[in-house]
Amino acid sequence: MTDRLARVAVVRQRLPAPPDVVFDEWTDAARLAEWMCPRPARCLNVQADPRIGGTLRFDIEEAGRTFQVSGTYLTLERPHRVAFTWSCSTWPDPTSQTVVTVTIEPDGAEASIMTIEHELLPPALVQQHAHGWTVISMQLSSRLRSTKTSRNRGHRLSPTDLPADAALTSDRPTVHTLLQRAERPIRDAVE
Repeated sequence: MTDRLARVAVVRQRLPAPPDVVFDEWTDAARLAEWMCPRPARCLNVQADPRIGGTLRFDIEEAGRTFQVSGTYLTLERPHRVAFTWSCSTWPDPTSQTVVTVTIEPDGAEASIMTIEHELLPPALVQQHAHGWTVISMQLSSRLRSTKTSRNRGHRLSPTDLPADAALTSDRPTVHTLLQRAERPIRDAVE
């Protein structure tokens, strides 16, 4: 097992929206603010400049503590791939840069399979980030489901339409670290 393999968290989730809609969720600051922070944490401020070299920043509050996550967009291949660097002010070395790659594949006309791969994590943080990305992917799934339902009813989704416990009512994604991947085949999240 190489050091690189032990430093990657991978989450795979089926989403109730086509790739272009999912891609837009990852590149729009207002949309990111709705689902990006794993509850009970919350985004206080989100900045996104979706262009190669553009910045991405989240000011997050969790358990009375405020911290920042920041990065730079590396790849924008609409509607199938977004990649950005990721640094967190709470890490032992807050200047460390990791890489998050989101791949979005169509799954029929109205759904997608999203894979989040977070590379170069400090080994002690892999499981924490795998859990965080799991919650985040469920929150995105719930938001997309609520948005689709609202469109079908003829009105726009407002922030109050998404319940605070939305992550608890979603389908569960498949979560693996590459360490786990080497030990057994990935189970597909598609049900």
